Amino acid sequence: MSEYEECTDALVDPSVLTELRAELGGDQAIISTFVRNYVELLPWRVDRLHHALEKLDMEDAMDAVLSLKTSSHMVGAICMSRLATELEISIRLLPNAAHLEELRPLINEIEHFVPATIRELETPIP
Repeated sequence: MSEYEECTDALVDPSVLTELRAELGGDQAIISTFVRNYVELLPWRVDRLHHALEKLDMEDAMDAVLSLKTSSHMVGAICMSRLATELEISIRLLPNAAHLEELRPLINEIEHFVPATIRELETPIP
């Protein structure tokens, strides 16, 4: 099983938001807002990665992938976080920005999981 196939089994870890809700005294409104903001920004974050590749902008690509990785981790989007981590490592290993285009398949994989990740996050936590 590839790493991408594993993502279909576990896109979101609901325990992350459950723990955050507990830390916030059970305030579901804050969690709902947090998730809604992540969901609204997720397509934009992935789009930003595509634009960084098109511009061959290593700095913007790194900033975009770190934003995706961190926000995904905080909301429990474990597949997005894992793929963003892989992309971050790949960017760091590139000799220069001219090679950014080589990472397009990984960004396309990330983009592939956006709709299902959003669906899972929009499913109410029991």
